[in-house]
Amino acid sequence: MVEKMNGYSLDIVKQNISRLKKIFPEVFCEDKIDFERLKEVLGEYIDDTDERYRFEWHGKSQAIRMAQTPSRGTLRPCKEEGKSWDTTQNLYIEGDNLEVLKLLQKSYQNEVKMIYIDPPYNTGNDFVYKDDYKDNLQNYLAITRQVDDEGNKTSTNSENSGRYHTNWLNMMYPRLKLARNLLKDDGVIFISIDDTEVANLRKICDEIFGEDNFICNICHKARASISNDKIISSNHNIILLYAKDYEVIFNERKIIGLDPDLSEFDNPDNDKRGPYRLTPVDGPGGAKKGNPYYKFMGIEGYFRYSKETMQKKYNEGLIVKTANGLQQKYYLEKAKKSRKTDTT
Repeated sequence: MVEKMNGYSLDIVKQNISRLKKIFPEVFCEDKIDFERLKEVLGEYIDDTDERYRFEWHGKSQAIRMAQTPSRGTLRPCKEEGKSWDTTQNLYIEGDNLEVLKLLQKSYQNEVKMIYIDPPYNTGNDFVYKDDYKDNLQNYLAITRQVDDEGNKTSTNSENSGRYHTNWLNMMYPRLKLARNLLKDDGVIFISIDDTEVANLRKICDEIFGEDNFICNICHKARASISNDKIISSNHNIILLYAKDYEVIFNERKIIGLDPDLSEFDNPDNDKRGPYRLTPVDGPGGAKKGNPYYKFMGIEGYFRYSKETMQKKYNEGLIVKTANGLQQKYYLEKAKKSRKTDTT
């Protein structure tokens, strides 16, 4: 049997309703959702007050529908522009990113481990999309007046437009919504931005990915030059990092980070366990951090290990007395297996 395709991209609304039906079959009546019954099932998790914490703007509902509306676009292969067509593991797609994200839903939903996007920063000169998919992609730019008769881009988001932030939010929301669908459970997304929209981006990402899945706000030094016309010259961009599932990434944190520093290892006493370097055993923070205080090998102070553990390490030949106090051997073989936690 040959499966017939309807020509549409994945229907996300239909898929979500199917998932809801599996979880709460009792809230469906004649294939329609009984919201009163759903409220009863969800009980105390329903907030039916008029005032609540939420992030709203003009056009948000339309932006959500934009992400849910299936596309009838088609990906056409360009073999003449490709390399190693039959064996490559790579895919490069050229097209409007909202249209492409919709077309990727069927084949790549829950399959992508990492997404990096560098969207318009909304500085006033950025190109802003005005989405309208009533027609195919060939007519898309012309319909939305994003290009003139000669094909030059015309749409910007001027600060005096009256909808400066709104236009940007309506462009970003459906794309992030679709991007999340592509991520695996251990997937992450990096989003570059600057101070103009970082607050709004953080709010919509908290909504789409969930506040609990925020990992960090990375400060990226982007330039070395100084702007004398500023109160404080900004030389950084921001990269927001979110997980599809924070707990999954947290459990894998030991394999995420920088390669270990394998320099300065030596073996001056021909230790059979191989080259090593000395690392501290003192307890930084002292009593405030709960470090034990005792005397060992003539050295008195706070240590990061109990006296029993220190004695065990000493018996194993790991504790060395130096001019700076007590230190322990850290072996090259162990260092090779370690990872250094990265920083923001």
